[in-house]
Amino acid sequence: MKKIILVPLTMCLILVIVLAISAATLADIASETNTKAEQHFEKANELLKHTEYEAAIAEYKKVINISSNSKIAQNAQYWIGQSHFRAGQFDAAQETFAKLIEAYPTSAIVPVTKLMVERVGQAKENEEIRRVMSNATDKGVIVDPKTGVKYTKTRTFAGKRDVIEYTTDLNLSPNGKFLLNWNLVVPLDSGDPFELVDMPAGRGTWSPDGKKAAFYSEGGIWVIPVSPETGQSTGPPKKLIDGKYRFQINVNWSPDSKKLTFERYDEENIGDIWTLSVKTSSLTRITSDPGKEYAPVWSPDGKTIAYGKGYPPSIWLSPAEGGTARKIIDHGGMKINFWSPDGKWIVSGNVHLFRIADNQKLEIIPPREVGSFFSWSPDGKKMLFYRPSYDDKETLKVVSASGGPHLELGRPLTFWGGARWSPDSKMIIVVGENNEGDIVYWIVPLSGADPFLLEMDVSVDGKPFPFSVFPDVKKLAFSVRRDDGVEDLFVVPISLKDARTTGPAIKVFDGWYRNAASWSPDGSKLAVIYKGDVWIASTNGDKPVQLTKTPEEERWPGWSPDGKMLSYQIFYSTGKQSLHVIPASGGKEIKRLEAFDNFEWSPDGKEFAVAFKNDQLSVISIASGKTRRIADLKDMGLIGVNDLSWSPDGKEIAVAFKNDQLSVISIASGKTRRIADLKDMGLIGVNDLSWSPDGRNIAFIGHYTEKEESRPIFVIPMAGGKANEIATDDNSWKYSLDWSPDSKWISYSSDESVKTRPRGSMWEADFEEIVKKASR
Repeated sequence: MKKIILVPLTMCLILVIVLAISAATLADIASETNTKAEQHFEKANELLKHTEYEAAIAEYKKVINISSNSKIAQNAQYWIGQSHFRAGQFDAAQETFAKLIEAYPTSAIVPVTKLMVERVGQAKENEEIRRVMSNATDKGVIVDPKTGVKYTKTRTFAGKRDVIEYTTDLNLSPNGKFLLNWNLVVPLDSGDPFELVDMPAGRGTWSPDGKKAAFYSEGGIWVIPVSPETGQSTGPPKKLIDGKYRFQINVNWSPDSKKLTFERYDEENIGDIWTLSVKTSSLTRITSDPGKEYAPVWSPDGKTIAYGKGYPPSIWLSPAEGGTARKIIDHGGMKINFWSPDGKWIVSGNVHLFRIADNQKLEIIPPREVGSFFSWSPDGKKMLFYRPSYDDKETLKVVSASGGPHLELGRPLTFWGGARWSPDSKMIIVVGENNEGDIVYWIVPLSGADPFLLEMDVSVDGKPFPFSVFPDVKKLAFSVRRDDGVEDLFVVPISLKDARTTGPAIKVFDGWYRNAASWSPDGSKLAVIYKGDVWIASTNGDKPVQLTKTPEEERWPGWSPDGKMLSYQIFYSTGKQSLHVIPASGGKEIKRLEAFDNFEWSPDGKEFAVAFKNDQLSVISIASGKTRRIADLKDMGLIGVNDLSWSPDGKEIAVAFKNDQLSVISIASGKTRRIADLKDMGLIGVNDLSWSPDGRNIAFIGHYTEKEESRPIFVIPMAGGKANEIATDDNSWKYSLDWSPDSKWISYSSDESVKTRPRGSMWEADFEEIVKKASR
């Protein structure tokens, strides 16, 4: 009897082992399949970025063949449609999107795909306007119709040589043979680009003798010897100084190539100008003012250093060895580019000219086809300009809250953030650029119809600079720059339906410096900062009222939701900050807080939540001033608060803790429920934490532990369930997350370098001609 039982048991055991081996093998195969599919998908995305549409489609098809019916295959089919669309193949795009909807009717990919179907239909009706690529001009000479200045194209860069995406850090070698952009050397005459140094490096700058280059790396400033004839390094790099020097403006060389000047920023020094010996690494302090100085540049004779200071920015001159500095220009540029080779002019921005002798100011705005000024010719007679084939675009995107791929709105336009949803969730109004490079407001339909301009029909003396729309999208604030450099602040009524201003512009502040401006909840007032103090400007034109008068500089004014209170912050030179709450009508300060991480008003404006640095989370009543602790983070085993957000009904607060937990805390009971563990999600922090308007979901932008360049968007249902990552096909740097009023969509912005022309080009213009014609 035992033998009869043993055979089936043995067979079962063998079957279990076989199945286990098969399962493991299948899991390995599935893992390998997913990896291959992801590799092809990433390659396709890169090809699409560089407008190689056919090659991108071929790679997306490989994804589908490898992993058919998977989520990544759905995304691949969607991006095949996008590739056809961007290539102007509208019939193929429409067919691809239609098949995707038919094949996966219940997929989260359907909402955005339906929007693309509508968009393709719009594009077919007006194919010329919907052209994705703007062709570079074939003209070799452009005469600016505004000034009469002649610009001549000297070189073009295509293929492997078309690698310059930004001109901010572009400079010409002293002998005119090479361009240096960050860590990349581009020969002007022939040859492929190559790296200056075999290590992570940024903001490379040639020395005037052409025998060295300075750059930032690993938090320090380095120098490497180079050959003027080949552009290649001739020795190992040498670190001159440690610190926190990753984001500063380029270091600038002394004319004899023996010293560098830079804005020093480390634990002991914040925002002063120093010089640094290349040979000995010895330091000399040039400025010691309490304010912040930046962007120093050496004069051609080596005797003077010019730098920017304060806000509004002014330009100062200091002896190169240190001493008494003098201000020469108010309202200069934020970045000082160069002295002219003859030492008579300072060039700031693109392009402001300031003559040292008499402070004469000239402004040259070159045609868009010419690009941006980046250097002088080796003989000092020409101003050189570069137009990359790439545009640095802040793009507006939307994604369905239920998931699926993202949709870029308004392509190929450039937007600059500040987006507002229309109350019906059908349109977004956003700041951007028009074809002339002017700042405008675009109205962008979610349906995929073409964006259209908000017409600014206002009678003002100067060019309007629109910058803020009231949340109900019925008023707009704009400023106009005056000849003295300050600006006048205006408010004008607008109609989203008619896409225009609907009444006269009212001046609400005279002689303002463009900075923070915050709408009151009813839209009747603006809180602004003027000369470091908080002022209230009435949108009906009444005389502004000054609310604060302190020696410190106030920042970030904000209204309570009921409009009765104002908050602002002060940042001290010691690194500390304080939060202040005052009545919006004026009067004694209600509350002053220090040692806090985060602060947010409740939806009714009657109290606010504060996360203190001593790990307490409290709610403070405006009426009584009483503080009610709702959580002691130490007792909960938690550390600090990274971000917080009130629920729409004011009953809960969502809190992202610094030890990687995301929780919701009840205001009434103080009970905490964890809704996500960020560490388990591969995240090290979040920002833009926000509830959907219906209170059913929380969305946030995460920071990956390993993928620094990618910032994923997650949506977490409050009824329970795991976090759902959306817009997984978009690896761009994301920010400014906003829910649509109907809670179905999420808009966000991203900063990307996008290839929009076939090739880059370099131009030149005669400096004497520029000065002569700009002086008329």
